[in-house]
Amino acid sequence: MRIDLAAKEVAVDGVPVRLTPTEYALCELMARRRGQVFSKDALLEEVSGWDSLASAETITAHVSAIRAKFRAMGVNPIGTVWGVGYKWEL
Repeated sequence: MRIDLAAKEVAVDGVPVRLTPTEYALCELMARRRGQVFSKDALLEEVSGWDSLASAETITAHVSAIRAKFRAMGVNPIGTVWGVGYKWEL
């Protein structure tokens, strides 16, 4: 897996993964702090800002979509820490 920070793109084995801007932002944030566990609220604040009208459940939907896209590529970089949140594992 490769994350091109300048181009804001993610690729697996050279094949681009089509991510929305929010999905990319979540991946970049977690990948930059690999292994750190983020709560849904912390991810929402980091990606959308503290005054966002979105709920933490929005993060659940985004993570689910990201996982589906990566699963299709044969990787699963986002782990769940039950009762706490998510972390980047690759």
